[in-house]
Amino acid sequence: MKRISFFVLCLYALGCSAQSQRDACTSIMAGRLATTDGSVITSHTCDSWYRTWMNIVWPEDYPGDAVMTVYEGLMHTEHSQDMTNVHEKGKIPQARHTYRYLNTAYPCLNEHQLAIGETTYGGRQEMQNKKGMFLIEELARIALERCKTAREAIVLMGELAQKYGYGDSGECLTIADPKEVWIFEIQGEGPNKIGAVWAAQRIPDDHIAVSANVSRIGYIDTNDKENYLYSDNVFS
Repeated sequence: MKRISFFVLCLYALGCSAQSQRDACTSIMAGRLATTDGSVITSHTCDSWYRTWMNIVWPEDYPGDAVMTVYEGLMHTEHSQDMTNVHEKGKIPQARHTYRYLNTAYPCLNEHQLAIGETTYGGRQEMQNKKGMFLIEELARIALERCKTAREAIVLMGELAQKYGYGDSGECLTIADPKEVWIFEIQGEGPNKIGAVWAAQRIPDDHIAVSANVSRIGYIDTNDKENYLYSDNVFS
């Protein structure tokens, strides 16, 4: 049995305040040199009214022409087969093989020790486009199904959101693998553009970081590809 080299806390609390139900999630991260045993850590409190059930989704193999459905509304269901008020947003090509993952309201961990936490930062209202296909929880789900590392997950989610559109408010995902942890922030490209704007910053190995409903990436070093990743439209 493989040793788990980092921890994920998924604390789903229902008694949050009415004023900030959606904007009450917090993620804490630690690099491998900032922990006593060399673990890389991301945590996640989901302090809102989302579903409390969870299950393990097993790996599958698919033919080359298979497609998968992207949904909206899965975070408010009563059980794994419940599709009440769940809507189809669109379809994309399916991967030939998907990985096993832990399916919580925000899917959070897969068999390769890729872990994801979430916190909402809202972003600029004029950047939102509800016609975009992806909400943040579906980007996280697909990343866990298809990726082994944090960098792979960031690049995949960025590409999918830019191609098919991002329809959520400004969101931050904290993405960890056994070697490193990143902050990934994303928002829409505006009401007249199906796309996305995103940036990601690596947390130094000897640092800890907190993301609590405020955008944390204030600077991007375009010459430092090891510690920054971003969409080609991030400045414009």
